[in-house]
Amino acid sequence: MTRSATLRTWAEGLYQRYASDIAALIGADEIPPITVHVERDGPGAAWTDGTGVYLSKRWFTQHPDDTGGVIHEFTHAIMRAPTYDGTTIWLIEGLADYVRDELGYDAPWTKAHHDPGKATAGYQTTAHFLQYVEREHPGTVKRLAQALMADTYSPDAFRRCTGQPLAVCVSEYEADQPTA
Repeated sequence: MTRSATLRTWAEGLYQRYASDIAALIGADEIPPITVHVERDGPGAAWTDGTGVYLSKRWFTQHPDDTGGVIHEFTHAIMRAPTYDGTTIWLIEGLADYVRDELGYDAPWTKAHHDPGKATAGYQTTAHFLQYVEREHPGTVKRLAQALMADTYSPDAFRRCTGQPLAVCVSEYEADQPTA
């Protein structure tokens, strides 16, 4: 079997294993079939286009155990959030990292962390913010993901989920963080 075929088979096995867990975390009603593509290079380690998940052969040759990166992309494929723009990108990417962390696949380069003023910057810093919000207001992450999937998300979703506007949630999160 070629290295590309081995990588594809590995990723397909991960989808079989984790798709239902991902769907449960984000409140997805269905688990779509996906197609895993292996590319020699690409714009990053992995990326998603609809239900197509693309893996960089170069990256996964150097990081053969980056299960978290694949789970991040599976989250996008299952969510299929129709609006990926300046109002949603930070939350969509933060949710995918949140799911990776909740399933136990954070890595040193993707560990959720606090960075002052970056709660809505996406990826790891947003994942950390979402962990806080979920502790304070259980069920919020799932409701936010469902709003993104239904294309009904607006910043007011935080008020509906927590009783507080997004800015207040961020302010409370920042105040709750230990100082250096």
